[in-house]
Amino acid sequence: MTEFNQYPDGHEPGLAELLDRIEEIVANAKAMPLSASVLISREEVLYLISAAKERFPLEMREAQWIVKERAEYLDRVSLEAEEIIQEARARAERLVSKQEIVRQAQSGANRILVMAREDAARLRSDAEDYADQKLAELEIALSKVMKEIFAGREKLATSSSAEAPLASSGDNAIEGEFPFDQDLG
Repeated sequence: MTEFNQYPDGHEPGLAELLDRIEEIVANAKAMPLSASVLISREEVLYLISAAKERFPLEMREAQWIVKERAEYLDRVSLEAEEIIQEARARAERLVSKQEIVRQAQSGANRILVMAREDAARLRSDAEDYADQKLAELEIALSKVMKEIFAGREKLATSSSAEAPLASSGDNAIEGEFPFDQDLG
């Protein structure tokens, strides 16, 4: 049967090569006159089919091994990708959380700053009102003191002019006594 082996140097054909050779034999077969049938070498085709059957399990095992390796690789890569995605999500959540904390802290700081400014303005206004009130009271007190000083000076001026003749005469003055308005009255 090896006479049908047309592969040089003892080359063992693969399954695909054997099937290609069968296809070539059928395609190039001579048609029988007045019929749709073709003439092919039964022995050659049976040899190629037998060789294909022998190669089929070996190539099938190789293909299954390749598929298995590919599936394991895809599983491993998929697992790594999932871990990377989970890590990225966790990191993004931490960043968002930190940003949220910073945003809340800034918002709180802004509220405190606004309240402090309002308190400072209120305290400044209250202090100005208090100072104005005390200055008004002081102004009233000083006004009263000024009126008393003015009145006292007026009395002093009128009593000095009335007592001037007494002091010059010396006759009416009592020794040890001083003529003041409050003593006269």
